[in-house]
Amino acid sequence: MLRMVRWGFVWAAAAALPALAQPAPVEPSSPAAAAAEPAPVAPPISASAAVKTPEPAPKSSEWIACDGLWSWVASQCRGLKKAWKDGSPDLYITGLSHHDRGTYTQEKIDSYNERAWGGGLGWSARAENGDDFGWYFLVFRDSHYKYTKMVGWDWLTYWPADGKVAVGLGYTMFLGSRPDIYNSIPFPGILPLASVRLWNAEIMGTYIPKVSQGTTGNGNVGFLFARIHF
Repeated sequence: MLRMVRWGFVWAAAAALPALAQPAPVEPSSPAAAAAEPAPVAPPISASAAVKTPEPAPKSSEWIACDGLWSWVASQCRGLKKAWKDGSPDLYITGLSHHDRGTYTQEKIDSYNERAWGGGLGWSARAENGDDFGWYFLVFRDSHYKYTKMVGWDWLTYWPADGKVAVGLGYTMFLGSRPDIYNSIPFPGILPLASVRLWNAEIMGTYIPKVSQGTTGNGNVGFLFARIHF
């Protein structure tokens, strides 16, 4: 009898094991409980992610690059570019020319014009070191009472560099046109420049060397003119 009771207990325990192994059912939460539960919080958005900085537009290519040139040429290039883009206006007034008396006969000198009246316009800018860079266009009466046209640029360096009253030396490069040279076909040239600066005005001069052999001929002429900066 005791053995039968023991085996009955074993069989009842074995039948109850599957039911004990199953998980207890989860009751659905009530609306009030769902409302009490905190809502999930989204991760914060950084300022850099919220506002995307636009990429800078690529720089447009410059009409001429000054980098990589010999230092003096590079400084001339930068100065002339600055004058071209940011220069202030200039007024040119041409005046006097002087033919060397040892180069020309008195008869020739008497026939030449030495009042080279005329003028022109330009624009220039001053570099950080005090040098002056400018562009210009001139028209004036030449030695034969005809009109010479010139377009070009100039550079002058001064002593003292920032003085209101100063002396300067430099050069000009240009394209010129006059009836007695190549029948007015433009020709290139380069000439020295000297200057005496008085505040915003300058008395300037150049020297045209002799370009032909013999005792007479073109050249050995001094030329004076003025420039006023605005």
